[in-house]
Amino acid sequence: MTAYYFELHHLSHIYADGTTALTDISLQIPRGKKIAILGHNGAGKSTLFQHLNGILKPTTGTISFQGNKLQYSSKALRTLRQQVGIVFQDADHQLFSGTVKQDIAYGPLNLGWSTEKIEEKIAWAVAQTEVENLLDKPIHFLSVGQKKRVAMAGVLAMEPSVLLLDEPTAGLDHYYATQVLQYLAKLEDGERTILLATHDIQLAYEWAEQIIVMEAGSIIYNGDPITLFYNEELLKRAHLERPWVFAMTMLLQEKKILTSKEPIPRSRDDLHRLIQQL
Repeated sequence: MTAYYFELHHLSHIYADGTTALTDISLQIPRGKKIAILGHNGAGKSTLFQHLNGILKPTTGTISFQGNKLQYSSKALRTLRQQVGIVFQDADHQLFSGTVKQDIAYGPLNLGWSTEKIEEKIAWAVAQTEVENLLDKPIHFLSVGQKKRVAMAGVLAMEPSVLLLDEPTAGLDHYYATQVLQYLAKLEDGERTILLATHDIQLAYEWAEQIIVMEAGSIIYNGDPITLFYNEELLKRAHLERPWVFAMTMLLQEKKILTSKEPIPRSRDDLHRLIQQL
């Protein structure tokens, strides 16, 4: 069994209007990882996701999934999309059934599973995203946050090995954005890889094991969060600010209140605990 879900080799994509969206991207996406992708609008995050899900085909370069080069026949794409689920930034782009339950059931119903398995997977996805009280509601009556949760449930019901989340907290207030982290925590099983494209730097810093930074269709950083946010030059280049927890930690280090021996906190709770221990 390969250690990587995806291997991208010199991937580039040029849209029909001549816009270059991705340029010479080589990347390995391992199993069981929590990966955040940062970058301003137009950096190429969504385009990259659409390649991983087979929605777009490379202009040049290759993509392999579990050691096999992607194929673009209808049968091959159905198989890929069962294993690689994508939740779009705008949930309206993927919600089209009459009610919430019908929409969540759509994917499993098309996989040839038994009725018992379909009901089991729907119930599991509904529980993970806490949409039990919405099942009979028409889609068009839902709020933005509810639609995002339903879209995620519809993807989860298909049991994907790789989950692609494009700006899952966009348009949500702090409470619901925090809930997204709680949902993701339930999905971590050591095998599933979750890629999260986001503008929410605090969320990426708190959650991700690995951060990829994109600029103008290229990857300019691929590594751990701590190293990234110490890199002043790269942050300026990518127009990224430090998470407030990290910035506060740096200030405490400058004031000699914290030393390099203490672990770098990744969340507000981590920082509170560290200060209380001093």
